[in-house]
Amino acid sequence: MDLYPIRAAKTAAVAAVAALAGWKAFEALYAWADHAADEQTSSGAANDAWAGFYHYIAAGLAGIVLMPLAVWAGLRLVRMRGNHLAVIVSGCVWFAVVAPHLVDRSPTAWEAVLWVSVQTFATAVASVMQAVAFPESTQRKSPVP
Repeated sequence: MDLYPIRAAKTAAVAAVAALAGWKAFEALYAWADHAADEQTSSGAANDAWAGFYHYIAAGLAGIVLMPLAVWAGLRLVRMRGNHLAVIVSGCVWFAVVAPHLVDRSPTAWEAVLWVSVQTFATAVASVMQAVAFPESTQRKSPVP
């Protein structure tokens, strides 16, 4: 029985949900950093050029780390084994391609669908590639008698 389409569908569903959640989390983190920068500027606690600097760094790192973590957790929830390549590819595509087009911009609905589709497709292909190249990594480990 060929389980690759099922694997691809599960991975695509998890990647789409993780991409949408990552996008909204990134927006919320940047709103938090903007608010912190405004507070520092208005209180005179920081120079205008450096206001919120550490908040933006923390928001950026959290937004980048949360995406692969969400994909990994989602794939574990749907009981997918051997998802290392999917998590790595998803994180790289999120950081290099998708996040710059979604975060800190106002994409139209079609642009959002396009970029979430890119994320979903790349993650699903990586998951199937790992299952094809290393089928033993996707199998349940049976105890040795």
